[in-house]
Amino acid sequence: MDNLGSTTAMNWTFFAQSLHLLAVILWIGGILFMDGFLAPALRRAIAQAEPRARLLYVLFRNFFAAIWGAGATLVITGYGMVFLRGGFGVLGSAQWVMVVLGTVMVLLALYIFFVPFLRMRAAVLGGRWDAACAQAGRIRLLSSVNIVLAVPTVLSGIWSIFGAPF
Repeated sequence: MDNLGSTTAMNWTFFAQSLHLLAVILWIGGILFMDGFLAPALRRAIAQAEPRARLLYVLFRNFFAAIWGAGATLVITGYGMVFLRGGFGVLGSAQWVMVVLGTVMVLLALYIFFVPFLRMRAAVLGGRWDAACAQAGRIRLLSSVNIVLAVPTVLSGIWSIFGAPF
């Protein structure tokens, strides 16, 4: 019976890890693409605030729709794996770094959605194009913070599995 229970826990852990990694790739890869490539290209290619703000709003809206799913997956699988392993008391330091920074990243993403993105939405709906572009800039700046936080978060995940390189 112990072996069966152990196998089931391993299968759920593998499933949770796989979903977790796919959600990280979608979220962080999406931020890198939007902030690092698409937004700067749009700024250079579309000088007028109105069409740029309209396009960025639609892109951010669609991106956030996908990110809600990825974020929920990250929270459920991340905390689920903590409890599958026995709870917070059994976590190593690399796992603690991953949990804490990952939680900060999710909270920052929620802030980005509920403050600058919704302000951008209101500005677009009100035809205030410069204000909408300013909010897009705030979204990009705060998303960059999440990219910076992603580096130690991902590295701590790797270190918790394979061991630290030092």
